[in-house]
Amino acid sequence: NVRYLCNKVFYVIKPLANSARGFFSFREIRMPSKQRLTRHDIVLISTFGALWGLMEITVGVTVKGLRIPMGGAILTAIAVIIFTTGRYFVPKFGATVMMGAVAAILKIFSIGTIIASPFLAILMEGLIGEILLTLLGVHRLSFLLTGVTLLLYSVIHPFISQGIIFGTDIYKIYLESFKRLGEVLHISAAHLLWIIFAYALLHIILGLMAGWFGFKLARKTEEELILLQKQRETMA
Repeated sequence: NVRYLCNKVFYVIKPLANSARGFFSFREIRMPSKQRLTRHDIVLISTFGALWGLMEITVGVTVKGLRIPMGGAILTAIAVIIFTTGRYFVPKFGATVMMGAVAAILKIFSIGTIIASPFLAILMEGLIGEILLTLLGVHRLSFLLTGVTLLLYSVIHPFISQGIIFGTDIYKIYLESFKRLGEVLHISAAHLLWIIFAYALLHIILGLMAGWFGFKLARKTEEELILLQKQRETMA
């Protein structure tokens, strides 16, 4: 009976272990290289940075013009997809923050002047992405964690940037506004915390989706490029 039970447990655990091994496969992990960037790397960084910047300009204007709810989170999610895909193909130190710098410069040119909040947001996204992908390497789990971290950062970024511009007194105004909002709507502080938690949870889900899609897009693109290369070799 004990042997039969052990066999049953083994057959249940084995597929789960195989799935986990596929999900966290170390063969997928690309740790950042400190080698100098090649011309090919610079072209890829510039391309993905330009895509990021153009997305901020075009989609950003549309989102703000239509006043789409969670518009900032949507822009951040798309940015995660772009720069994680780019980092997959350039797994070298500094690649992500360089893409962010290119995107931020394009954003400035589109506006015609330096506006601190969007400029700082793009640079911080590139910096946070760089830190996480440098420490964790380039693989599925790091993409997911990067997406979640950046989407949660998009929630607090307005408070950080406004604190830098207007000083710490702005936080007192926000706190007083939340208190009055609760009084007007007859909502207790505990209920307000639950609303904030639900809002943060939506960002976490969106971050997971962005990280997952970024990894799948990069892997699919790599497979297509390998297939194309094999077809060229066969024709040659």
